[in-house]
Formats: sequence, structure tokens, C-alpha cells
Amino acid sequence: MPRFSPVVVDHFTNPRNSGELHAPDVNAFVGNPVCGDQILLTARVVADKVTQIGFRAYGCSASLAVASLLTTILQDSAIQDIAQIDARRIEELAGGFAPDQQHVAELGADVARRLAHNHQTGKRDDNPITCSV
Repeated sequence: MPRFSPVVVDHFTNPRNSGELHAPDVNAFVGNPVCGDQILLTARVVADKVTQIGFRAYGCSASLAVASLLTTILQDSAIQDIAQIDARRIEELAGGFAPDQQHVAELGADVARRLAHNHQTGKRDDNPITCSV
């Protein structure tokens, strides 16, 4: 198996929705203290559906690709569906990960579920990312 799937390579070299939205309705931040990967999602939500989304990410190429991939998945999705995303689904959509990159699927699922949770509870995450794509 190659180190990165074609999907991961595509999203890393051609990221979608890169950058934070100005005045988002909701944001979500998740970081992995072991590897240093970080993903911040910002979104606009209308009638419990994501209408616009952006990301900032810092870390390995797989985490940057997953952040981009997530924005394409979450765009136009209902918050209740986002709350159900799991790491297995992220890995499937990404075309698989090498064993040392599988933690990125969990990071992606965590930040997606956190976005849903933050919208449902009105919570806002701090923005500790200092580097961006």
C-alpha cells in the first residue's frame, strides 16, 4: 500500500475551503498533543445545516488533507448527521491510511463531532493554532 491514497494526495496538494470564515456561527478545535496535529473548523449554519465551512490545520500532510476532505463532506450536511461521523467513515472516504497515520481519521471524526456539539450547545472553542495552511 502506498503511504498516501490518491484522495489524501489530492486534498493535500489542492486543499478545499482553506481558511477561517469571518464571523462564523460555530467553530471547533481539536489538537493531538502527542503528534501536534491541529484542526480548526469554522462554519455558518442555517436551519441546523452547514451552509459554508472553512478550516485551518497544522501538522502532518494527512491531517491537512483530512481537514480539507472534512469540509467537502460537511458542506450542506445536517448537524445531526455530522454528530454521527466516526473514524472508520473518515478513513473510508480518505481511501485508507498507513498504520502510522490512522490517528488522523480519529482527529477528523473528533473535530466533526465537536463542531456538531458546539453548535448544539452554543459553545465556542479557543483558537490556539499559530500556523495555517
